[in-house]
Amino acid sequence: MSRREEAKEFNRARIRAAAEEIIRTEGMEKLTMRRLAEQADVSLRTPYNLFGSKTDVLISLMEEAEFELSPLGAGDENLTIIEQLLGSLDRIEAFFESDEEYFRGIYASIMASDHPEARETAVLRSVGLACVRLRQAAENGELVPDTDTDNLGKHLAIQLLAVLGMWGSGFFSNRESITQVRQSWCAALLQHCSETSRPLITAAYRAAIESKG
Repeated sequence: MSRREEAKEFNRARIRAAAEEIIRTEGMEKLTMRRLAEQADVSLRTPYNLFGSKTDVLISLMEEAEFELSPLGAGDENLTIIEQLLGSLDRIEAFFESDEEYFRGIYASIMASDHPEARETAVLRSVGLACVRLRQAAENGELVPDTDTDNLGKHLAIQLLAVLGMWGSGFFSNRESITQVRQSWCAALLQHCSETSRPLITAAYRAAIESKG
């Protein structure tokens, strides 16, 4: 890495740290690019040059915490694809539970921003990953052969983002939101699962219903 790139990365880190400090001590409403530059002790144009917008700074905070808005990637290879998908919900719940109010504020601000590319990127990433995973599940015999995995993947991804959006707005707690998504996912998967995967999905569906009760 060149000295110039090292300097850029150093300033990015300073700006992320400043953003977290402002959010935690002053509140999300006080986070502006001008306030961010002051807190990070950089010129006003530096946050714009390195990130682009306040929303991009918030997205970077999420990524720094090793969280993607669509965490539907591969998990334990010893598990089936459907087990990995349902397990991704456990990982989301655990991630947000570690610092719920902080991440809720960031997520809500990203999804409510006037930065439509952020929302579009989140949707496309979720849909793409879900479709890939469901195609793999169909190839593994976990879904019936005629399953439209693209439509099913889109359905699951939109459900996830919609409920997380309601969580970000304060309608659900973290636990309630993930339970809601798990129940909805299982209900959809039960319409397309093979007999091999049906017991697993049925058990997960019943557990989600019982936890809501």
